[in-house]
Amino acid sequence: MPSIEERRARFRELHETANAFLMPNPYDVGTAQILSGLKFEALATTSAGHAFSLGYKDAEGFITREMAMLHAAEIVGATPLPVNGDLENGFGDSPDEVADTIEAAIEAGLAGCSIEDYSQNPEAPYYSLEHSVDRIRAAVETKNRIAPDFVLTARSEAPIANPDDLAEAIRRLQAFAEVGADCLYAPDLLRQEDITSVLGEIDKPLNLLAGRRHFNYTRKQLADMGVTRISIGAGLARVAYGAFVAASESIMDGGSFDVFGEAVGFKEFDSYLKGRKSGNLEG
Repeated sequence: MPSIEERRARFRELHETANAFLMPNPYDVGTAQILSGLKFEALATTSAGHAFSLGYKDAEGFITREMAMLHAAEIVGATPLPVNGDLENGFGDSPDEVADTIEAAIEAGLAGCSIEDYSQNPEAPYYSLEHSVDRIRAAVETKNRIAPDFVLTARSEAPIANPDDLAEAIRRLQAFAEVGADCLYAPDLLRQEDITSVLGEIDKPLNLLAGRRHFNYTRKQLADMGVTRISIGAGLARVAYGAFVAASESIMDGGSFDVFGEAVGFKEFDSYLKGRKSGNLEG
């Protein structure tokens, strides 16, 4: 099992080339084991997937910092791969609260994390640029002091519906990069011309969110554009829950159990969990 330090170093290495490496998002220990067995290079938690698994809605304050860190530590302990943490707004508005979250993330064994500028306040959903930058600066100073290889991703969350929106996203990403963010992320980026515009205006790795509707690019196309990292967000969790609902509706409404002929077999599932008891997972 690689050490936490080795995983952080490996995670940083993955960001050094624009290779569009895949970083899927498990939502519990079992799904982390499956993704490890499939030989991905890195994993990430999903705040929405975690919330769904506990019966909560996403981004409504139900998941506390302590809950998120316990969940992250479980995922880290279930895989030899580097794990990135989806830590929403850092579980607090102030730079000091964000710094506390970064310390907790490092203690949990995460190889990196993302901090977003979405405030979760419906009356003012996005932090001002100045305050957003102060929050990222505090995160950078904290991780550089404790674990320099920890990869900090700064997220610009606002919708990108027109050229002004795109310009604002670029302005924020550039400002985050200037204060030391290692990776940049604007989840609403979708159109190729917008992606290439952002890539032409930043000098840090870009993460793109693929686990959503109408995302029709291949990994090769994204690599050719210059994208460094591809995450799935809650996409896999939504697929899993969608299949669960569809199967449940099928047996309720149709009275047929044919749907289970398409389910993963016990032997196939067990093959992904090889080494779980010994803690010697293959990755």
